[in-house]
Amino acid sequence: MGLALGLCLVSGASAVLMVSVPPPDTGTDHTEETSAEGPFGDGNLDESARPAPSTSAENDPSASPSDEDLPVLLRSVEKEVDSADGEFSVMKGESEVMGEGPLTTFAVEFEKGLPGKKADFSDAVEEILGDPRSWGESGARSLQRVDGDDADIRVLLAAPETVDRLCAPLNTNGFVSCANGNRAIINQNRWVSGVEHFDDDLETYRIYLINHEVGHTLGHGHVNCPGEGEIAPVMQQQTLGLQGCEANGWVDPDAE
Repeated sequence: MGLALGLCLVSGASAVLMVSVPPPDTGTDHTEETSAEGPFGDGNLDESARPAPSTSAENDPSASPSDEDLPVLLRSVEKEVDSADGEFSVMKGESEVMGEGPLTTFAVEFEKGLPGKKADFSDAVEEILGDPRSWGESGARSLQRVDGDDADIRVLLAAPETVDRLCAPLNTNGFVSCANGNRAIINQNRWVSGVEHFDDDLETYRIYLINHEVGHTLGHGHVNCPGEGEIAPVMQQQTLGLQGCEANGWVDPDAE
């Protein structure tokens, strides 16, 4: 599967995994997504059209309660960064098998040098993907976090500068996330700040961010809002705007 990009909006001992980073395409500022074999996602972001990050006190670390008092999906709200170390570690250990159906494994990775607790991100990813409303799709697959090189999906939290390199030739402009092959690459700043039009609902945005990018790794492309006031499909580019839909992070919001 080729390069897939999403904005978004989405479990650490460290066995270091070095990644060969493709050089940015300097010949053009824009790339069209063409097929599942080529670039996918929410790229080509014009600087003047960039959605604003959330500015609520909820996303201000100095105004937040201790992480231990927060739900898993709201922990490690840290300052935004531009860059980190460029090397990655993987969360060690594995989870229970979550759901029913053929097994899909996922590993959770982190760029070294980012603020926040690795376990907070890993636990959030595990909670999201293990939820019946996520990509289990009513028994179509079960999911399990593992730490091996052969994981089916890899979910990476990275600084904007690293995201830009890993997502090239798509123009992520230091702002959006993407998926490249089997790796969902999550922009640290979107993880900690969300976007303004989610009305400070960072929990929903984080759920969306993980499910959207993982959806790309599973072969799903973008869709549009089906109609004013309806629930946004998870593969809608909700980081760029809601198109009149209601924000949503789940694949199947009605699943139990």
